[in-house]
Amino acid sequence: MTTKSETLSDAVSAFAAQWFQYLDVHAPADRLAGCLATDGLVMVFPERTLRSVDEFRDWYRTVCGLYTDETHEIEEVTPTVADDRIDVAVSVIWRATQTADGSRLAMRAKQTWRLARTPSGPGLVITEYRVDDLADL
Repeated sequence: MTTKSETLSDAVSAFAAQWFQYLDVHAPADRLAGCLATDGLVMVFPERTLRSVDEFRDWYRTVCGLYTDETHEIEEVTPTVADDRIDVAVSVIWRATQTADGSRLAMRAKQTWRLARTPSGPGLVITEYRVDDLADL
């Protein structure tokens, strides 16, 4: 028998896998924007803090120009539920080629996400996304 927490854990893992797949293929910004809360969004990256979907679109356009051949290998997706909050510890190996010089990067990103359930249906959206640590491999 599947418990409610297993179902949520599976949904969060599937959501994270889809998010990183979109990033890997440089999916259209609208696809990624559909994964983001429209109110109260906070995304903290090493280079910039974003507070709206429009700021995300601008950041994403820039990043897609800086890197190619991206892959994200998920190491950990661990959700914790408290009331209506879904906090998620994420660890991912990010590999990419810098378009400026063709050099290859490999880094481990430790992240903290906060997710919310969408009002219409069982979907999830990111309300907070923080890159807590980014280290070379």
